[in-house]
Amino acid sequence: MVINNKFDHLRELYLPYKFQLLLRGSRDGFTPNKFHELCNDILYTVTFIKVKETEEILGGYNPLKWESSGGWCKTKDSFIFSFKIDNIKDSIISNIENTEYAFYNGSYVGPYFGKDLIIYSSSSDFEDYSHRYCRKNYYEKIIRDTEDLFSIEDYEVFQITKI
Repeated sequence: MVINNKFDHLRELYLPYKFQLLLRGSRDGFTPNKFHELCNDILYTVTFIKVKETEEILGGYNPLKWESSGGWCKTKDSFIFSFKIDNIKDSIISNIENTEYAFYNGSYVGPYFGKDLIIYSSSSDFEDYSHRYCRKNYYEKIIRDTEDLFSIEDYEVFQITKI
């Protein structure tokens, strides 16, 4: 580790991880094709979704690889979360309960955690994400007050690596 200033050594005490941005919807597009182009075959990703016209951030962690096919994937280490920018103390973290359905890999989906936090395209050309919702299915808790369709202001996917 190269120390550039007198406080660099403290960084590892607080956040011993590096977050590398793989995808930003507003920069790269809001399509399953772009998601798979930029995120396939990468381990340890976290997704953040900013819900339009709210202060909500939704997201999830996937320790395994996203792929364009393969269906349901099993892991005990995935979780989903939500928080409101103006009220972070009421954050929700929901661990996977039914590990057989932690996340889904398919060409028409973006980040798809159980059937609990889903964004996918129903059109044959896989254009923009037409379905975006949160429901309680395979994770411990619902992470949103409503199961209604939501609009995405932006979303980002990061790879997490230990420093």
